[in-house]
Amino acid sequence: MIEKMEMDRDRLREVLTMSRIGLPEEDYQEVLDRVNDILRLCDKMREIAHEEVKPFEWEVKKAPARRADEPKRWSGRDEFLAKAPVRDGDFFRVPRIIALEEEEEDA
Repeated sequence: MIEKMEMDRDRLREVLTMSRIGLPEEDYQEVLDRVNDILRLCDKMREIAHEEVKPFEWEVKKAPARRADEPKRWSGRDEFLAKAPVRDGDFFRVPRIIALEEEEEDA
């Protein structure tokens, strides 16, 4: 038998933390209801008899033509890098924009 899926507040909080998504506590119930509606729909879909359904197969002939992948040196690279506000060799230096709260406090 297939186990029914359901998400609780603790699991939602864990997923939001791992995804770096901030959500006010007052919005948790609405999001939790929506997620559980989707999970219930997935449960219903898993109950559908699909043993006789053949998988979809893509014909190779219909695949788009591909060009040869040939590296080419771009002549504007140095000019482009010269406009960087902060440069580190051949790279742009950018500030870190995603960090856990603990990491931000240590910085």
